[in-house]
Amino acid sequence: MIFSDFLRRPTALAVAGLMLLASAVPILVSRSASAYTLLGDREIRLSSSEANAAGVTYRVNFEIASTSDIGGIVVTFCENTPIIGDTSCTVPTDFVVSNTFANGDAGDVDVSTWSAAASEEATTGTGNNTFTLTTATPATSLAAGNSVDFEITGVNNPSDTGTFYARIMTYGSNTNANGYTIADPEAVGAMIDAGGIALSTADLITIEAKVQERITFCVYTGATTAYDDTDCSAVTDPVVLGDANGVLDSINPSISKDAKYNITTNASTGATIRMKGDTLTSGSFTVDAIGDVSPGDGILEPSVTNSEQFGFCNYRDAGGGVAGLTPTAPYDHANCVTTTQGQGAGNDASTEFAFFLDGGASGSTAIDGTYGDVIASKTAGDWSTGVLVFLGNIDNTTEPGIYTSTLDFIATGRY
Repeated sequence: MIFSDFLRRPTALAVAGLMLLASAVPILVSRSASAYTLLGDREIRLSSSEANAAGVTYRVNFEIASTSDIGGIVVTFCENTPIIGDTSCTVPTDFVVSNTFANGDAGDVDVSTWSAAASEEATTGTGNNTFTLTTATPATSLAAGNSVDFEITGVNNPSDTGTFYARIMTYGSNTNANGYTIADPEAVGAMIDAGGIALSTADLITIEAKVQERITFCVYTGATTAYDDTDCSAVTDPVVLGDANGVLDSINPSISKDAKYNITTNASTGATIRMKGDTLTSGSFTVDAIGDVSPGDGILEPSVTNSEQFGFCNYRDAGGGVAGLTPTAPYDHANCVTTTQGQGAGNDASTEFAFFLDGGASGSTAIDGTYGDVIASKTAGDWSTGVLVFLGNIDNTTEPGIYTSTLDFIATGRY
């Protein structure tokens, strides 16, 4: 019994000692732990995630978790951990935080008059990685759920792609915030709220596409045929001048509005439309070109009964395409669009037509210079439609025959 009691007594003492130690551990831990509250919703928005990008803006936004005044905010960036109080913090490679900032537009705390500083607070690496925002007059009347919003401008992103971290801490005074260190965030005064954030840099994706110089130009005929600009198909019926049988008469001048042209281009300084070709011709016989009754006179003329005349004017069709097409003198008479003359109709002296022969050389019957006459211009943009109004008149001495004229319309862009 005595031997048994001897064995039990040391055992009891040991158990009592362990119980005493176990009860002391929570007291020691409690005294060394920070009493901060975890921040509410929080983010740091980057204007660019490109690795090593310069001049990046970091928008810091978070919700306050405690009802307390705020006189300082500290944001520290680490490569390896966002844990508040973790004394291990490596500065992200080539990362530099500036001391320039701007007040956000979504916060309840106006920090526009606060002061900012940038410093290095890390156990490894070099470069400014801590941004401190303070005021001598703390923001008051704040409650849980209020938000803080500001931008740190001029940041240089880490040069490595991947994840890095930020720690956000709030303090009741500028003194407490300025006393922050990685080794002891509460060296001068306690934190109020704090929380971590994960961020990331990433490679950029380059997208390549080609835009070619483009011009699409169509000349087509047919008064009742709709034009399809999706494939630029053309109707090739000839333009017919004269009465219902296609016969010209010295008493009844005739015009046709059956010919049109469509054009679209992306030429930066636009496109030019030119025309070249012969006047109405039958073998060796011709109908005089209007404006060149006496070669070289260069006079724009109206339709005149019992007078040989062949020519045209053109205008933009208001219902057939967007603006951007401009008819060019002398083929742009103002009344071209409103001319009332029709096939076999009476004379319309209010509209003037032209067909200026090259150089006005005596005996010339064609606009046959290398590039022809300019009849219109087109700016870059969507489809535009032009209407060609042709005039055919004869006199009592015009030789019989089947007269034709083949005209070449040419569009060229200047890029």
